[in-house]
Amino acid sequence: MSQFIVSARKYRPSSFDEVLGQDHISKTLKNALQTNQLAHAFLFTGPRGVGKTTCARILAKVINCQQPIDKVTACNQCSSCKSFNESASFNIVELDAASNNSVDHMRALIEQVRFQPQEGKYKIFIIDEVHMLTSQAFNAFLKTLEEPPSYAIFILATTEKHKIIPTILSRCQIFDFKRIQITDAVKQLEMICAKEGFTAEKEALHTIALKADGAMRDALSIFDKIAGATNGNITFKDVIQNLNMLDYEYYFRATEAFLSQDIQSTLSILDEVVKNGFDPEQYITGLADHFRELMIAKFPGTHKIIELSKELKERYIAQAKVCPPTLIFSGLNILNQCELNLGRAKNRRLHVELALSKITFLQKLQSVDILEAAMSEKKNDISEGTSVTVNEPQKNTSPQLSGQSDSSPQSSQQQAAPEVKKFKSFANVDAIRQKIMEDDAKKADSRKNLHVDAIKKIWIEYTQNNPSMSVQLALKNTDIHLEKTTVRVFVPNNVSRDLILQEGHLIDKLREDLGTPELALQIEVDKLRFPEIEEIKANATLTQREKFQMMTEKNEHLQELIKSLGLKLDTEILH
Repeated sequence: MSQFIVSARKYRPSSFDEVLGQDHISKTLKNALQTNQLAHAFLFTGPRGVGKTTCARILAKVINCQQPIDKVTACNQCSSCKSFNESASFNIVELDAASNNSVDHMRALIEQVRFQPQEGKYKIFIIDEVHMLTSQAFNAFLKTLEEPPSYAIFILATTEKHKIIPTILSRCQIFDFKRIQITDAVKQLEMICAKEGFTAEKEALHTIALKADGAMRDALSIFDKIAGATNGNITFKDVIQNLNMLDYEYYFRATEAFLSQDIQSTLSILDEVVKNGFDPEQYITGLADHFRELMIAKFPGTHKIIELSKELKERYIAQAKVCPPTLIFSGLNILNQCELNLGRAKNRRLHVELALSKITFLQKLQSVDILEAAMSEKKNDISEGTSVTVNEPQKNTSPQLSGQSDSSPQSSQQQAAPEVKKFKSFANVDAIRQKIMEDDAKKADSRKNLHVDAIKKIWIEYTQNNPSMSVQLALKNTDIHLEKTTVRVFVPNNVSRDLILQEGHLIDKLREDLGTPELALQIEVDKLRFPEIEEIKANATLTQREKFQMMTEKNEHLQELIKSLGLKLDTEILH
């Protein structure tokens, strides 16, 4: 019986052109070889199984090759290449730092550096998992790494660059390896299937690449396992069974149940998943991934992000078209919260069922929330319906609105009494809708009477009845304009603007008299509109507040001085 060689070793790249998904690194290293600008120390960093050690071996082999092709590819014919292929090269030393991480091991390595290469120009040291070295070992290695002999080259590889001390990093050329893209991994698996004579479904290879999470070595290990279990006939069903994965059909069926608000189907699918031996948490995680794919498929501009087979990608796009955005985004939020809290739940299945039930009735719950908001807004205008007492103190109302003085016993009783909020039953939905339409019609009629002359009339009346002479002066020196439902008032200076902004009753009076609750007031300073304002200022008597505001306007550091000295303004004097 011949010895079996795993695909990760059998199809290991032997040149830079065969390295998968690391074109940026292969190009840089080939340029360095062609221009004879090789550094004496390299650091290859990145996730597991992406080609760090492979690239290190290819680089070491090319450096010592006696007749390299175009200076970037080993000839595999010279004695150096043959000894390397037979793992008998004395000029290329590989060290596993995970098991040789002490100071003594590093001293032994430094001792080997002293001896020149027996064959070739360079002696190359490949140190894998270099982050496992102890601090003392790193320090012992520093001097040799900084000033090695001319014939010594160090290639370090690690998955955890952050664990390497900065003094080592500063002495190396750092190359960051990327995760292998799913499309690249699928192409590599298809190539291996063709060479081995296997048959494989496209969706099966996509699932293997997805499960590998960017590590080509993991993908090849999974591939070997499934190929051995299926005698070279790899199907999607075999993949999900061997990897203990849920079929995506469950997620598509669950989404259809959510759309139709079919709680029976939703809970039946979960029961089927549990009976097949899967954990509810695994189902929630997969469903969240499914909703994530739907979110991406919802927008045409993000379709390129979907890394699935063409058939499955089209299926996601089709389902995303019929899914409302609120279902997708709110469902994602519910699933995320469920996954976070699932570890603390005593009854895990019940916790999952509650989350799925929320998503099933999500659209109905949102419509109820909107309805309750509308009913709460109209509670004082509609008399029919049931009432619910809420133990919440009633907010203080002004005497003008309540019709009672603050000192009356009846007023104090009203303030102490709990507020009674009226929420209408679902039977009164038509009445609520009719009331809203009537209010909208009234607002539309009031907007017809909204014009600048009516605003100026109310403005003048308010000005004449204002007890403050300074406020009257500020209200008179204005230029009033109307833009839709916004009253734009131009004033000559910041003092006038601040005085008008303090008159909160002004906008209330405008809204009430004009019957336009959405009316807005905007005050703007425009000195060019008031060329005569300097003469008015000279003859006017300013209040203490006006004088203070003018002082702060002229000197912007006055407020900072007041804060730094801890002074407090006497509001009675300012008034």
